[in-house]
Amino acid sequence: MTRALAAIAIVLATAAVVATQAPVYRARTELVAISASVKRGNATVGNLTSSDFALFDEDVAQKIDALTIESVPLDVTLFMDTSGSTAGSLDQMKRNVSSIAAMLRAEDRFRLITIGLSVETPVPWRAGGRGLTLDMQAVPGISLIYDALAVALAHEPEPGRRHLIVALTDGEDCGSVLDGARVLDMSARSEAVLHWIWVSNSGDGPPFGVSAWCTPGDAREIDYVGQTAERTGGDKHRSHFGDPAVRTFRQILDEFRQSYVLRYSPSGVKPGGWHRVRVTVPAQPTYAIKFRSGYFAGR
Repeated sequence: MTRALAAIAIVLATAAVVATQAPVYRARTELVAISASVKRGNATVGNLTSSDFALFDEDVAQKIDALTIESVPLDVTLFMDTSGSTAGSLDQMKRNVSSIAAMLRAEDRFRLITIGLSVETPVPWRAGGRGLTLDMQAVPGISLIYDALAVALAHEPEPGRRHLIVALTDGEDCGSVLDGARVLDMSARSEAVLHWIWVSNSGDGPPFGVSAWCTPGDAREIDYVGQTAERTGGDKHRSHFGDPAVRTFRQILDEFRQSYVLRYSPSGVKPGGWHRVRVTVPAQPTYAIKFRSGYFAGR
């Protein structure tokens, strides 16, 4: 109960903060850091230099001051959707989570977020490299996906660490305090990279579940979870029932560890507000590049 109340407090506090002010993405205007992954087909491309990249801030070309592949310890937040709509995949997801925790390095940190009648943290931050045993049931009638993503995005890693969020969910929210637009806004102000592994929404929850108020403004017309992942430089992946999704996570993890970090001092652009960023590899237009789509700058 303590963890549940704490999680609700975090969500409500986050909603209040976002509603009253515009938190600033920590990459300040003096030096901006944009993470980018580069792939040729399914293979990650290494050995690129700063001269291989072109970076635009508000469509103004920028000089890249430094480029690195940052092999640093990771904070990995895994969100497992335990709502009734994914009950048919719950046992498989439990096995997935244990395998995922075990494949991390000892210097990495891992936590698990789930949703019940509130956002829960059944596995708080712990060292990676170890499996775990999970014991939870599907919760019918409620699906606090947006609230769980808000809790995940609110985490700020310690200096020298990077934050990766992987969400195992069908993406259909019902009952969250926050709506999809607010979560999308938060993602632009967070340093985390979010990947969404879509799981089958074959629900099979208890027959006497309590119905919940579903976010009416979303109406399932806008893919807020997918847009949130894309804005952070992540992606949406498909995983049907029976597919363990561990292979997909391993690909995400390898790509994240080998992603480039491009640093530059903005020139010729406005000093504050939202800055839209674009990254290309001009000599290789067929490369697939995933990058953070922008940042908020202080005035």
